[in-house]
Amino acid sequence: MEAQRDAAARDWSELPLDALSSIFIKLGAVEILMGAGLVCHSWLHAAKVLPDLWRSVIMVRDAVVADKDESVLCAMAKVALDRSDGQLKVFLAKQFVTDELLNYIGDRSPSLKSIGLISCPDVTNQGFTHLTTRSPLLEDLVLVHCRNVGGDAYEATGVACGATLKRLVLRKGWYDQRGGALGIATMRELRDLSLVGSDITTDELAAVVDACPHLERLRVNDCYNVVVDDALRAKCAGIKDLTLPSVQ
Repeated sequence: MEAQRDAAARDWSELPLDALSSIFIKLGAVEILMGAGLVCHSWLHAAKVLPDLWRSVIMVRDAVVADKDESVLCAMAKVALDRSDGQLKVFLAKQFVTDELLNYIGDRSPSLKSIGLISCPDVTNQGFTHLTTRSPLLEDLVLVHCRNVGGDAYEATGVACGATLKRLVLRKGWYDQRGGALGIATMRELRDLSLVGSDITTDELAAVVDACPHLERLRVNDCYNVVVDDALRAKCAGIKDLTLPSVQ
């Protein structure tokens, strides 16, 4: 009983910054912005002055995010970005992202290493390339069902980030912008490439394999312009983890 009374009487607002940092860093950006960071003035202060908490901003899984207006979510992302103080390394978001938000991130995040955009119809080549061409340390890029990104956006990204980019996941839908797959060949340091639903052709895929000698994993699914023959298999023979479309 005595221990319970002591716990009840404890003033959690007096926790030191290092203790709060250990707690907050396990929660994630959304939970801090909408929960823990609002508990009291001292916790809000900690959330604002600890940039390490904001190195990773992931806004895809939280149920509370699904209920928010896109403008609110963009505003939340900007708050997280501002608190990162230029140290943002990972940005992963679903649906609500706009070109304007990507422009905002690109102008303030020189340390960005990983970008993931899922089902973001308001993102176009302009915002996408504004971000990627200002991310000189980019290593990981995931682009899933972003229907207005394509064409020369891949080449622009490869030219800007080809020396650092190690992983690319590109999943396209029927109504997504087409073309530009050959631009992937500019990403010469790729180790891991996944293409789903791309309109890449057999010759373009062969050119990508030739241009990316460090590929260790290649997965090509539902890419109906790729015809797998002996020549393509021979070209891909050195890739350790290989998935190609079924022979047509």
